[in-house]
Amino acid sequence: MKSKAEAEKLVSIGDPLVIQYGFEELENSRAVGRAFDDRAGAFTILEAARLLSKMTTQCEVHAVATVQEEIGLRGARTAAFGIEPDVGIAVDVTFATDHPNIGSVVNQEGKVELDGGPVITRGPNINPKLFELIVKTAKEEKIPVQIVAEARGTGTDANAIQLNRAGVATALISIPLRYMHSPCELLSLKDLEAVSKLLAAVVAKITPRTNFIPF
Repeated sequence: MKSKAEAEKLVSIGDPLVIQYGFEELENSRAVGRAFDDRAGAFTILEAARLLSKMTTQCEVHAVATVQEEIGLRGARTAAFGIEPDVGIAVDVTFATDHPNIGSVVNQEGKVELDGGPVITRGPNINPKLFELIVKTAKEEKIPVQIVAEARGTGTDANAIQLNRAGVATALISIPLRYMHSPCELLSLKDLEAVSKLLAAVVAKITPRTNFIPF
C-alpha cells in the first residue's frame, strides 16, 4: 500500500493475518507448514482417539483441542474445569535442538531430535506414576522416546490441567519441532505417528483401579 488510507480500505486494526504457507511433505518423512504449534498436537490427539475406537478401554476419554494456550492457558483451564478429569495428558510441541540455528536453547531444553520419538517431560508439573506408565508403555510398544526435565511448570496446558480444582494426575507428551513460531515450522511425520500410538496405548492401560497417588 502507498498510504495508510489505502491500507485501511483492505484491513482494520486488529484483523488477524497470517503468512500464507501451505503444508508440504519433504524428504525423509519430514513436513513443513505454519502453525504446527499446535495443529500437530491436535492431529495426534484425534488420531489417538481414532486408534482407541478400535481398542478396549476401561475409562471415559475426552479428546480436547484447546485455544489461547499462548496467552494464559485459557482453553485448558475452562476445559479441565468443565470435564473435571482424574487424569490429563497434555500434548504440545517442543524445540528440536538438532540443528545449528538453535543456539543456546540446547543448553536449556536438552537434546531433542527429529525422528527421536515423543518427548516425555519429567518434573514437578508431572505426576510420577503417570510418567512411569508412559515410559513403560513406550518400551512395551517399542516406541522410542526422549526424556527432558523441567524444574518448574512447563508453560503448557499441563500446568492448567495439573492445578485444576483439587489437582489432576498430569503428564506432558511433546512433538519435536524445528523453527517454532515461524511460518515454516518443520517436523517428522514418524514422530506424529509415534505420539498418537503412545497416547492410545497409555489410555488403554488406565482402569478405575489405576492408582496415581505418588507415595
